[in-house]
Amino acid sequence: MDNKPVFHNVWLPVLLLAPQLIITFIFFLWPAGQAVWQSALLEDPFGLSTEFVGLENFFELLQDSTYFSSFGTTLFFSFAVAGLAFVFLCF
Repeated sequence: MDNKPVFHNVWLPVLLLAPQLIITFIFFLWPAGQAVWQSALLEDPFGLSTEFVGLENFFELLQDSTYFSSFGTTLFFSFAVAGLAFVFLCF
């Protein structure tokens, strides 16, 4: 006995998948694409002009020592919060 669903019309699976694909595009793929595009731009503080700089923003970020020190700060606070939560849950 075979329990596989059989779709005699190709449009039914497309119709069933369409809402999830649209939601995924609107709430994940489109914002992610916008973030990647805007990471390659240099804007003035008031948003009046925009200049395409490509990967220059990333090269500048990787040369900044405070960027790498922020990883240590993030790890410290993450473990501190997790440790405090563990202590309060145990007692």
